[in-house]
Amino acid sequence: MTVTIKKLLVGATVAASMSAIASTPAFATNLTKPTNIQFTTNGVNNTDANKPNINTWTYGSAESDKTGIGGANRQVLNDYSNYGNTNKAIAALTDNDSATNVELFTDGEVVKDHVGFSANLGKNTIKVESVTKDDWADGTLATAWLKGFGNAYGGLMSSIPTIAGSNMLKDFNNNFDFLVTALKTNGFNSAGDANIGDIAYNKKTGELKVDLVGHLDVAGKYVDTRKTIVDTRKTIKDPQKTIVDTRATILDTQVTIKDTRATIIDTRATIIDTQKTIVVNGKTVSNPTYNKPIPNPTYNKSIPNPTYNKSIPNPTYNQQIANPTYNKDIPNPNYNKDIPNPTYNKDIPNPNYLGSSPDKTRNSTGNQIFDAMLFNLAKTAFLTNTPFQVSEIAKITFNDQVDYAFSFSATDSGAIAGDRNKTTDTTSHTGIYSWNKTYKTVPEPSAIFGLVAVGGLVVASRRKRVKNA
Repeated sequence: MTVTIKKLLVGATVAASMSAIASTPAFATNLTKPTNIQFTTNGVNNTDANKPNINTWTYGSAESDKTGIGGANRQVLNDYSNYGNTNKAIAALTDNDSATNVELFTDGEVVKDHVGFSANLGKNTIKVESVTKDDWADGTLATAWLKGFGNAYGGLMSSIPTIAGSNMLKDFNNNFDFLVTALKTNGFNSAGDANIGDIAYNKKTGELKVDLVGHLDVAGKYVDTRKTIVDTRKTIKDPQKTIVDTRATILDTQVTIKDTRATIIDTRATIIDTQKTIVVNGKTVSNPTYNKPIPNPTYNKSIPNPTYNKSIPNPTYNQQIANPTYNKDIPNPNYNKDIPNPTYNKDIPNPNYLGSSPDKTRNSTGNQIFDAMLFNLAKTAFLTNTPFQVSEIAKITFNDQVDYAFSFSATDSGAIAGDRNKTTDTTSHTGIYSWNKTYKTVPEPSAIFGLVAVGGLVVASRRKRVKNA
């Protein structure tokens, strides 16, 4: 009876110890967030005097926006003027919101430095950095990225015909080594300035998750998908060389005109006789009709026009007269001159629809063949309502092991960048790309202590039973 009671007491003690261990912070949650965050540039710690080349997007005043992709109502990341602000950056990385984020190397698209941060994840260390051209040089990243790209879009590529019965997927596979070499040589600069949203480490499973913030659909980065655009031209050049004259009458503004009549009809029934004398029977005598009206011998006949080809008063000056060019084409006085644009600030058909995106150059790989593939793939994805999703890339060093975080699958962030260009960009910061990798786990110190305690109790109970026996 005594032995049984002792066994029960030992069992109860072990159970209580296990219960206590389960309730300790080490077992309360398996997810660990980064702590002791320190920003670095090329491995050197940044300071207030040497600010890191980063920027942070977070929420300021409450603001929503429905003008982004799909017309969803998204919360605006309107607090974005935070260049070099490490306090804002740390808050964004630790707030459990993947949409708030920090861009690494925010000054330009050609990434020249490893800009990032180091942190602790429990007893583990992590460094997250921007990706430079040098990171592509050994081919490891290029091979992994192209394999991931091919796996994600192989089906879509196989539907795009190319030359002589081939298709894009076959061409991609046949030229795989060439594409690896191209990325090894040129890198992919536009992808190296990743926006980091959230980091979490599961200390039980060893899974590390890094959320990259990007575009929910990147098709518009390669193809102009806008069917209409807002016409921002206040004036345009008048392209019409001639116009139809719609004026039935015009105002005669000529004070004088050239008299073009060589002859005129003499309308004078009588004229004043200007001859002082006349000859009668061979004698010169006074003219009895001198200076008096007499019948006009040229009345109603054509006579030379005394004002022919001379300026004379215009009888219709300042009066409406029949327009000789009414309803006819006449030269356009505004041809090739600036005139008010009738469609200013209105939607008009986009003349570049399905052409190269204004962002294509900024998002190119620098290799003409691969860039052409990306353009055609993006165009096909858009026309078939297939999201074209490609994340930026971050360099991850976890306990001295180097990996590269990227993804070809995104979920909607529920947010949108407040500083985007609303004319051309409907997707900035709308996508969350989650990268995951499982690392070998090592028990937490508190867990080890708990296991040692349990082990000690078990050994002690066994020794007690042997002694009592």
